[in-house]
Amino acid sequence: MAQDSFNLAAEKSRSSYDRPHRVAGDFVWELPWRRQQQGMAGSSFFTLQSGAPLTVLNGVDPTGALFGIDSQVGNAIRPNLNTSLDLSRMSVEDTVAAGGARLFRALCGNPSPSCAGERVGNVPRNSLRADGIGNLDVGLTKNTRVASGHVLQFRVEMFNVTNTRNFGIPDGRINSANFLNQWATDGGSRRIWLALRYTF
Repeated sequence: MAQDSFNLAAEKSRSSYDRPHRVAGDFVWELPWRRQQQGMAGSSFFTLQSGAPLTVLNGVDPTGALFGIDSQVGNAIRPNLNTSLDLSRMSVEDTVAAGGARLFRALCGNPSPSCAGERVGNVPRNSLRADGIGNLDVGLTKNTRVASGHVLQFRVEMFNVTNTRNFGIPDGRINSANFLNQWATDGGSRRIWLALRYTF
């Protein structure tokens, strides 16, 4: 939703789906000490990807710019920039280290002589970017023929085998205690599944 329907040009920015870099692939391999053992195979799938864009939000709609339009008041209203830094080129960690919420100025409520008529802020939409993703999944499969037409398959599947913390999109409201706290998001953890399958 546009924060100001009379200034749609201010909504032009990178898409919420924008991922400038993404590398994904998979490969099949064999264990060097089990080359002669039939039915032994391993596979891996990896993903390296840029983080998702995120918008810094004011957190409230002090002038009622979206009153009657937005059921979650202030979820599209953005604050004003309070820095000359190019935040679009900074990571979440860099933005927090540079001042975090102090890099933005919240909108004032009416009436206020210091910001009369200030309905919306000038922070661009999707001006920050969350951390990227690095993930490696590994699977091992061992097929053992126990009789004619009968196969016992043992599988081990490991998701995020390196146990890398892939953060989610952090809270973008400058009035939130969790503003840009990506460490509070669910970064995922290693998961290992064991499976046994009997085919006949």
